[in-house]
Amino acid sequence: MATIPASDNVVRVKLIDTSTAMVGDMTAFARPVVAGHEVINFCSLAFLLENENLGKKALFDLGTRKDYWNLPKAVLQLIGKGCVIFGMRVDEGIDEVLTKGGVDLNTIDSCIWSHAHFDHRGDMALFPKSTKLVMGPGYLSDKERPGGVGDPEATAEFEGRPLEEAKFDSGLMVGKFRAQDFFGDGSLYLLDAPGHQPEHICALARTTPSSAPGGASFVFLGGDICHFAGVFRPTAETPLPKEIPASAISLRSDWASRSVCPCSFFTPHHPRAENEDSARTSPWYNLPDGGHVYTDLEKASASVSRMSELDTRDDVMVCLAHDASLLDVLPVFNKDPTRDINDWKKEGWKATTYWSWLNEVAVDGKKPREPVVDGFWKDGMQWDFEAYKSAL
Repeated sequence: MATIPASDNVVRVKLIDTSTAMVGDMTAFARPVVAGHEVINFCSLAFLLENENLGKKALFDLGTRKDYWNLPKAVLQLIGKGCVIFGMRVDEGIDEVLTKGGVDLNTIDSCIWSHAHFDHRGDMALFPKSTKLVMGPGYLSDKERPGGVGDPEATAEFEGRPLEEAKFDSGLMVGKFRAQDFFGDGSLYLLDAPGHQPEHICALARTTPSSAPGGASFVFLGGDICHFAGVFRPTAETPLPKEIPASAISLRSDWASRSVCPCSFFTPHHPRAENEDSARTSPWYNLPDGGHVYTDLEKASASVSRMSELDTRDDVMVCLAHDASLLDVLPVFNKDPTRDINDWKKEGWKATTYWSWLNEVAVDGKKPREPVVDGFWKDGMQWDFEAYKSAL
């Protein structure tokens, strides 16, 4: 079993819905693409991490800025017609969510970007200059990256604040990931997880101490290590159960009124399996093999494999940045800023959400639900984003 260092120091982990709804082209995120699942639905999650012993607060990812049309032009060209994301709505910025929840932005010590894509970077200009920006190695020191430190249109996000790149050269390993002990007390590890982007990082937050009666537990903050849980589930270690609780697939229009779903409802439609046994024990999809959003597919596959090893453990809960099923089960900061997700193991939330990605997969070539957003939205209304973009 992969080793995680022991510690009795924890961070409170609070799940934030950044109010982003997006739709994208499945071919860019997973393969094979099957009839009925050509479109992938996205939310964008962020996490408030509170180290109460040290009096420190950090954010892991910021979601999409509310005024996404004001992104640097080099970033904006990655959205819209002919791009992998072809619909988006953002109702609130993370600054608004935090402020409504009683968190003063001046108390945020660090913002950690898993990477610099628009749906993770938010708008750093809204945070005080005392807030440090932390990223994986290479991005902040590269003055040529579009939308990066050297881009004049992004100056307000970077200028005048501490900038720090994670360091993975100490020899510290968490599972099979190279790691950095972010707070220096074992409560939060940054993990080197390249592939989607060269500098992509994940994090592992300790949610209960090692000396607790049930031992340590952790939340794995996956960012965009991959974009759909069916890329690494099921496995031989954690096979698809013979009976799937209907609550796990409650969003499906074809199973809304029944109680227990036999796995045979899905297994004949596994796009890569030859029989029910392999359908229950092999991931539904692969990472895409061309025309995709991964800069290095080999490294991305290795990162997903390292994560999968942690995902099969009962003391680790994986939270991908775009997994909207978490919002239906876990406490959400937007609804109750006082609640964290640290009791996920005791509450059984991993088991409740583990198979919820089945809400999205196709059966008999039919889409199980409608896309979460239609077109691009601004100020609560659809608008002609393409015309705006072409006029820039």
